[in-house]
Amino acid sequence: MDFGWKSLLPPLIAIFLAISFRRVIPALGAAIVVAAYLLAIYSPVDQNKFVLGLDILFREQLYGHLMNWDKQRVFIFSLTLGAMVGVIESVGGMEALVQTLIRRVKTRRGGQVLVWILGLGVFFDDYANSLLLGTTMRSTADRLRFSRAKLAYLVDSTAAPVAGLAIVSTWVATEISYIDGGLRAAGVASQVTAFSVFMESIAFRFYAVFALALVFIIAWTNRDFGPMLAAEQDSIRNGNREGDMGNVEGKQLHYPPFYWLTAVLPVSLCVLVVLGMLVKSGKETLVEEGRLTPELTGIQYWGEVFGSSDSYNALVWGSGVGLLTALLLGFTVSRVPAQRIFLGLFKGALHILPAMVILWLAWALSGMTDEEHLNTGGYLSDLLAASGMPGWTLPSAVFAISGLVALATGTSWGTMALLTPLSIKLAVTAGATSVGEAAALADGGPLLVAVVGAVLAGSIFGDHCSPISDTTVLSSRASGCDHILHVRTQMPYALLGGGVAVFLGTIPSGLGFPAPLSLALGIVVLWLGVMMLGTRADQVVEAEASADELD
Repeated sequence: MDFGWKSLLPPLIAIFLAISFRRVIPALGAAIVVAAYLLAIYSPVDQNKFVLGLDILFREQLYGHLMNWDKQRVFIFSLTLGAMVGVIESVGGMEALVQTLIRRVKTRRGGQVLVWILGLGVFFDDYANSLLLGTTMRSTADRLRFSRAKLAYLVDSTAAPVAGLAIVSTWVATEISYIDGGLRAAGVASQVTAFSVFMESIAFRFYAVFALALVFIIAWTNRDFGPMLAAEQDSIRNGNREGDMGNVEGKQLHYPPFYWLTAVLPVSLCVLVVLGMLVKSGKETLVEEGRLTPELTGIQYWGEVFGSSDSYNALVWGSGVGLLTALLLGFTVSRVPAQRIFLGLFKGALHILPAMVILWLAWALSGMTDEEHLNTGGYLSDLLAASGMPGWTLPSAVFAISGLVALATGTSWGTMALLTPLSIKLAVTAGATSVGEAAALADGGPLLVAVVGAVLAGSIFGDHCSPISDTTVLSSRASGCDHILHVRTQMPYALLGGGVAVFLGTIPSGLGFPAPLSLALGIVVLWLGVMMLGTRADQVVEAEASADELD
């Protein structure tokens, strides 16, 4: 059955409703109902169409995906890692680490760079990153006279990018699952693994890398521009007048020496176990398939090992070990009541649940739009061929669309759910049909991984610009900054990073330009841009003070 333009209805309905009502779960729910009844109405099966639609929706798709072992492991990992984060927060391990480090900071530059370093350290969850650093670094920002707006920017522009890039975070299983759904819908899942594409796409997530680089450049040079410069000058002159606005940190506690190990040990063991299990399962697969040969060396060897590994199993084992370690340290080392630890565990898992519902619905939508059902990708490929749109423009187009959807909906997770499967189908049908060891190639350039990187990075870009984004709201509140001021001061930096990501990232990558060279050039351009556009707020204030003395 050729559904033609009707195959576009479910994803278009999902995007339209998500943008209109800023709620992703109801939008996806409506889309999968429409998809199920399209399949039922045009089905040759002689059965009541209403009943058939319910059967397709609930038994075949929702129940079918829920009973799939790989998908169950995604749920297990995500909920377990969220629970580990909740336990670490409940016992105060990360707060103890931050308090240990901030005592050594004496300058504005040092304080801002420390926020960046800690942001990279809290790579496992963007919510924990924003809430923890925003609340614990307020007093340091006030003492060193950099504004709460700057603190909110440092926190917000580090949190999602580092969580999205990390191979162990509350994002990773979801991202891999979206990629897997897109590969299956495009009919290339047997030729390339989702984990391989995920790993290869890291170098193509230009905005996420540039956002992290820009935070460091701004912090190290002490230069600012736009509304942020005015906020910094005001902070130096008058201190942070926001006071304790939106205070969520409560009374600061004092921890014994080395108490920070209650946070570092669980996270470290989690990462080590994941890496160890990836290597173990990858080697076992290569041996079983007879592909572990002496010719495999260096990067090619590790690429084959990680590409052949059971990533879901590794993530489940790592998160389980991390959670058990956090609980063990919580019960033996900390003086926190058991009730509070279990409450932290429950709350940590609970904050992951909405993302898991989005993922579940996205699986169902992807399953009904694949080539065996509505074949949305096939119709899109026909449109693409008829339009004459060159394949090299696809990463930039996907980045822009992802940014706009995330800006309008305020959710990077929802944007990834809506656009990742469709983007992969477009990348494959745009000419990337011969699949290599790690990714499909088109005209000698890694178009598939470039498109995957573009949709994942574009969703973060739009999230950073959106005033209704949950992480934007959380960052401003945790940092004690006026929310609109945070949006106004962060947006010029996000636009600078996004612009460089397009002109030195997605466009060149679509033409086959090496991603590492694009990243290096982009970081250099960001540095030059800050040096030309930016001004040191402390020097401006000092110059004003000197001029006043002369008068």
